[in-house]
Amino acid sequence: MEFAHERLENLIDHFAKTPAHTGSLFIPDLHTFENLFIQETTNIKTFLNRKSLPIENERNFELLVHQYQSLIAFWLDKLLRAKKNFKYPEEVVQLITAELEQLLIFMHDRYEKFFNLDGKVPEISLMQIRENLKGRVQKLRRHILKECGNEALTALALSPLHDLLNSESQKQITCRYLFYTRRIEKALLNFSNAKYTGSSWEDKPLIELLVLMNYNHSDVALFIINKMIGNIEMLETIEDKRDRLRFFLKEFNQSKERTDIAYVPSSASLKEQIIEWISQEMIYLDKATQVSKNKGNQPVANEEKLQLSVPVEVVTLISRAAKDNNIITNRHNTDVFKNLSKYISTKQAETLSVNSMIKKSYAAEKRSKDAAIDVLHGLIKKIHEY
Repeated sequence: MEFAHERLENLIDHFAKTPAHTGSLFIPDLHTFENLFIQETTNIKTFLNRKSLPIENERNFELLVHQYQSLIAFWLDKLLRAKKNFKYPEEVVQLITAELEQLLIFMHDRYEKFFNLDGKVPEISLMQIRENLKGRVQKLRRHILKECGNEALTALALSPLHDLLNSESQKQITCRYLFYTRRIEKALLNFSNAKYTGSSWEDKPLIELLVLMNYNHSDVALFIINKMIGNIEMLETIEDKRDRLRFFLKEFNQSKERTDIAYVPSSASLKEQIIEWISQEMIYLDKATQVSKNKGNQPVANEEKLQLSVPVEVVTLISRAAKDNNIITNRHNTDVFKNLSKYISTKQAETLSVNSMIKKSYAAEKRSKDAAIDVLHGLIKKIHEY
């Protein structure tokens, strides 16, 4: 007796094999095929529902869900290969693709706890998703620009969708990434529809949305941090700067965020990153005030500083890595960069900017990473020689 997934695979095989293989098989007309296909996908849903009520062994049920995910991905890939090599009705491709994708979405929505979000999205699904997404992204971009008038922030907000559209990218598109892009697209669409006023205004509403959607990309954190730095640097006194930081801290503490989603699941949320930076800045200002009261604020003479031959970007990267690896045990990155800027200089700059070092630590270029790795290799080689 065949199971539903076996009957479903037989239906797909009618159109995924060569004419020589299908010549002896009964090939139903499109209407009959559609009814049969929908019936078998419905049978699979019924089978999974029956297995889930109740779930006696969670690990076994998880493996079952993963098995069906793999089967669906296999069928879609098979369909893509068949489409490239043989000619048969386009309606069949569209029907099978749509029904299998709906089955995948059903499994995710119903059994999200057991769903393998790190599974790769089949190529034929990506092709169709990209084709449908192109026009929507351009339209969405125009609406968002009318909202905030900020090209850089708009580009950041749409970056996940552009990454999805970029078929040349080496980035593997997983189910987790795909579902995140759909959520952020829907959120941006609702934002533009609900907020549209026909005139540009400040960035705050869109930033609040990115925090809500936990778009925790380092470029987004850097954009928000730079915006706060620019605002703070216009103030003259430490007390004014401290008051402004307190205001920012209150704003972000009160910001809503979805804890169930993330652009980068392994990283701290965007809200946590911003609050951590604000907290570090406040601690530094408190310490700076105390040091100024006790010792004054005399700069270290250049001849007393450590003279380094590597660029600031390399120093920043190595220092951050040392901090993250607990070689430097100061609690906050800001403290590390404050001390470095005070006691070292490079060939390019005798006096290092703390804000510049902080920015570079959040957005390292590949060229700087490669240079830092070369420096570390040189140190290892030298140690071996001792």
